Amino acid sequence: MKSNIVRTVFAYQLYEDRRLWDEVIMPLDESLFYVDTGYSWGSLQRESAHVIDAMHGYMQRLHGSKQIAKAFAVDNPDRAQVRERWDAVEAEWRSYIARFDDREFDRLVDTVYRDTLVSVPVWQLVFQVFNHNTLHRAEILQIVAALAAPLDFDSSFARYCIRNAE
Repeated sequence: MKSNIVRTVFAYQLYEDRRLWDEVIMPLDESLFYVDTGYSWGSLQRESAHVIDAMHGYMQRLHGSKQIAKAFAVDNPDRAQVRERWDAVEAEWRSYIARFDDREFDRLVDTVYRDTLVSVPVWQLVFQVFNHNTLHRAEILQIVAALAAPLDFDSSFARYCIRNAE
């Protein structure tokens, strides 16, 4: 039962992340991807790279890594590189969530949080990723509004659940 909650929440997250890329980021003129608005991480490039770096890092934590490697091999990835890496990290999460069960929900993971080693249940790490992405989707929409124009982009969880009710 608990694993169904995680699968639903992550299906929503991945669906909305994909919509954000396909409907908002990719249609923009590529030059706007690099403009620093001074908000949050500054540019769509840095905001998107940060989200992927965090998702990648949390996946490593879930698999027991103590040394978290960066998601990007380059310091200043272009839009195609960010999208390619986003797709790869998203695929890792899809695979992980597809196998997610109630035992995994409660499994303890040792991880470092702000220089302190802590033992936390997997569900806390998974929900942190979900919460983190929700925040940054909103910030990306704010950056796009500053660069181009405000968008009518309803990404509410309620809308997702109603549209995907079985």
